[in-house]
Amino acid sequence: MLDQWTLLLRNAGEWRGSFDTLDRQLKLTKRQPSILSLEAGPSGVPINLTLLFWPSDPPTGADPYSGEPAKRIVQSFSSPDPGLGFFSTGSFCRGTPQVSTWSRLYAEFGFLHADRRHRLVLLWDAADRFDHLVLIREFRAGSSATENPALSGAQLLGTWQAQDVSLDRDGSQIEAAPSTSLLQFQPEHFAGVTWLPDGGGFRVPQRIDQQQPFKVEALWMATPQRLEWIQRCYGVGGSWLSTRHRLLQR
Repeated sequence: MLDQWTLLLRNAGEWRGSFDTLDRQLKLTKRQPSILSLEAGPSGVPINLTLLFWPSDPPTGADPYSGEPAKRIVQSFSSPDPGLGFFSTGSFCRGTPQVSTWSRLYAEFGFLHADRRHRLVLLWDAADRFDHLVLIREFRAGSSATENPALSGAQLLGTWQAQDVSLDRDGSQIEAAPSTSLLQFQPEHFAGVTWLPDGGGFRVPQRIDQQQPFKVEALWMATPQRLEWIQRCYGVGGSWLSTRHRLLQR
């Protein structure tokens, strides 16, 4: 298994896209163009992050990156965030480690393939009800990458070869090696999934019951032959237990 830092470096580069805020009915409430730069030092350490935001909701057809950025975030770090878990594809996940009366649930999923990133942030309110999401579609600068079609369950039916791995709370791999299997997807496998633009989807509890275990899941179909599915698993009492990554190919 590659170390977490090496897997993080697979996300290096300049990524252009937007942060789209959608309400629970998937109505767009805000769009903010962005450019994210992740640049490693000569030895691979540190990583310098620069995130630029332009004014929200640019007019249709206008250059979203004209003028000066409205906001700039600059960070430098020499080790991965302890709450981040990276997988062999470079995809990652993080979120609330313990749901409680003083800690609202959120989960972030980042999928990476070739010159594309598809990221999703899911957020709940103070009453533990699912509230809204932020969809981040990013394209490597200078590439010809394009957005994927909207996803539906019908596109995923049939046989897939799956490779599974799970990370525990400290980012270490639970199994000695990834497990492989053949899966036959039927419509019932996608009950409760909300489908998104750009080949994405997610499945969440609409309200959290901390006395019951639950999962927060996201998936992304980067190509018609490749699907990634990440599950963030919580136990009774709202404690995050592990994160499962599934790479499916056909």
